[in-house]
Amino acid sequence: MLASLLFVLKKLVAALLLPPASPLLISATGLLLALRRRGTGLALAGGGLLLLYALCTPALSGWLERSTYPAQAAASPGELAHAQVIVILGAGTTDKLVDYGGQTVNGYALERLRAGAHLARTTRLPVLVSGGVVWDGRPEADMMKEVMDEFGVPVRWVEPRSRDTADNARESAALLHAARLSRVALVTHAFHMRRSMEEFRRAGLEPIAVPTLIKRAGNLEAADFIPGTRALQQSGAALHEWLGWAALALRGT
Repeated sequence: MLASLLFVLKKLVAALLLPPASPLLISATGLLLALRRRGTGLALAGGGLLLLYALCTPALSGWLERSTYPAQAAASPGELAHAQVIVILGAGTTDKLVDYGGQTVNGYALERLRAGAHLARTTRLPVLVSGGVVWDGRPEADMMKEVMDEFGVPVRWVEPRSRDTADNARESAALLHAARLSRVALVTHAFHMRRSMEEFRRAGLEPIAVPTLIKRAGNLEAADFIPGTRALQQSGAALHEWLGWAALALRGT
C-alpha cells in the first residue's frame, strides 16, 4: 500500500512540475498575485505564457531532447557483438479502445518494439520485453509480446511487473541473472537511454546502448518558432527525463 501511495505521489508531483501544468500554474499564480501587486503579478503571468509558448516550439523542444542524450549516443558494432540478450523497454499503453481488445501499446512503445525487432533479426539474440501495469488493464509486456509476434520475432522472457524505469531494470535483472546473463543490448528511445543505462547498471547488468530515433540538429527555420502540440510533447518527454535523472541522483548509488 505504501509503495502504491508513493508511486501515485511521484506521478502527481511530476505532472505538476512538467508542461503544460507548470507554466499554467506560474501564470495562474501571477494572476492571483496581480490582485495585490499588479506589476509583479502580470509579469509572472506573462512569463508563464511565454514559457509555454517556448516549450511548444520545435526550436526549444529539439534542443531539450538532444540535451538528454548520453555522451555516446549508440554502441559501436564491436560493443554490440558482446551482447547476450536484447531488452526492450515499455513506454505505456493506449486504453479504452474499440479495437485491439480495448488496449494496446502506445506509439512510443511501438517505435521501441520496431527497433528491437530489427535488432533481433540482425543479431539472432534472445529477447526480453519489460512493462507492467501502471494503473489498470493488462501488463504492457504481454501486449509487447503480441506485437513482436506480429513482427515475426519470438520473445523468450516477458517481464510484467515493472511500473517505471527503475522497475524495468530490477525486474529484468532478476530474470536474466537466473539465466546467467548480464550483457544487455538495451533498446529504448535516445532521450530515455541515459537514465535507462544507469538504472540497468545499478541493477547489476552491463547495458549496451541501442537507442532508436536519435535526432540530429538542423538549421533553424521560421517554422521552428511556430508552436505545436508535437513540440510540446517532445519538450515534456525531455523534461521528464531530466526530472527522472534528478530523482535518480537523489537516490544515490
